[in-house]
Amino acid sequence: MTEYILQFHSLGSTEKVRADFNSENSAEELIRQLNFEGYKMYQYISSEYTYNMSVEELGELNIPFAKYDRVKKTWFGLSKKTVSDLLIAPKNRFFYPYQYGNYLYIFSKREITKNEFKNWLNKEFPSQHADLDYTFAGFNSEYLKLMNTDDYIIVTCHDYQEQLGITGNSSVISELIERLNKLNLTELELEKYQGRSRKTKTQ
Repeated sequence: MTEYILQFHSLGSTEKVRADFNSENSAEELIRQLNFEGYKMYQYISSEYTYNMSVEELGELNIPFAKYDRVKKTWFGLSKKTVSDLLIAPKNRFFYPYQYGNYLYIFSKREITKNEFKNWLNKEFPSQHADLDYTFAGFNSEYLKLMNTDDYIIVTCHDYQEQLGITGNSSVISELIERLNKLNLTELELEKYQGRSRKTKTQ
């Protein structure tokens, strides 16, 4: 039995809902159960975590994905290197294997194009890891914009896959919490609280 912590963040609000519970399901299965019918799931894996499955392996499995090259500074900022991030498109409920890191799952009723995603990512997550970490914790849910108003996203905790941050509009969040209540979970506890505000970029 795994102990889970889910943090729900409604867009435009500092109010959060934390859910603590135990479940026999893996995090992968739990995320599947939170995937509404009619929604496609996209997975964004930054270059730091793409060692779990190579581009070649994805190709062998015929998994559709887009590569995004970006320039990254080294630890001390003395030099730069080009790295490649991945956006994995929905196919046969495929999940990119997780070890640790901030993975971003985007749920949308609409097809997301490569350029649309790149523009959104650069605007909403210019600092990559730091911004994803803030989103996991809900620090920027007052300012975050999604590609479509009825989209929602899940960001994993950097160190623990069993901790998830979930962001969407208030009606979507309410539906997700209702869905959670209907799952076979042990010792489910829901707590509302006011989150801290931390503006991460100029609006």
